Amino acid sequence: MRSKTVKRLHAARPAADRAPAAAELLEYFYPVHYQIGSAVEDVVRAGVLSRQQAAILWLIRSEGGRKFQMRRKEIETYTRRWFEVTSAAVSKSLRAMSHAPLELVEISEDPNSGRERLVALTVKGRKFLDETSARITIFLTQLVGRIPVEVLDNAIEFFHFLTEAFQHASARDQIRLIKSEPKRMKRRVTVEKEPKRAVRGYASSKIHQPSG
Repeated sequence: MRSKTVKRLHAARPAADRAPAAAELLEYFYPVHYQIGSAVEDVVRAGVLSRQQAAILWLIRSEGGRKFQMRRKEIETYTRRWFEVTSAAVSKSLRAMSHAPLELVEISEDPNSGRERLVALTVKGRKFLDETSARITIFLTQLVGRIPVEVLDNAIEFFHFLTEAFQHASARDQIRLIKSEPKRMKRRVTVEKEPKRAVRGYASSKIHQPSG
């Protein structure tokens, strides 16, 4: 069913029309991200978590694999970009969730690196997110109650392709960044060496300068 939907969408809107469609899509950024997204986030918070803590838990749920576990450094990278907070603020949020009364995450040493820490959901943390997911499902079911099922199918298909496209673009940018890093390093070394050569040349000319 979804493959037919995709073919129909491609046929209805040629590639040349994607810019106007993207501009129209932009108008939904505020209601989707800030209004609906914040409402869903409030369900996750359950009156006991900060927005930062809720985002961290959902991040581990989404990116933590079967063990629901991530490196602390990765969690910090995401959280600092999303909330513009310091490393100390991230550590404070994690510590609060690892201690009573929350006890939603467990922080342990990474066996592959003594300097790195792993953050994993506890049994209590997994149960908390299972219950949260159930509440969010109820909230979204009520929210989309008047939307035709076929529209919801199209929406799911759209978000699937949008997420895939974003991940592909992010990976492409990361590869480009890695490839350009040696060039930047080479330029930096060259810039650092040039003043030293100039100083040595100046000193040499002073030594060999003939006397009057």
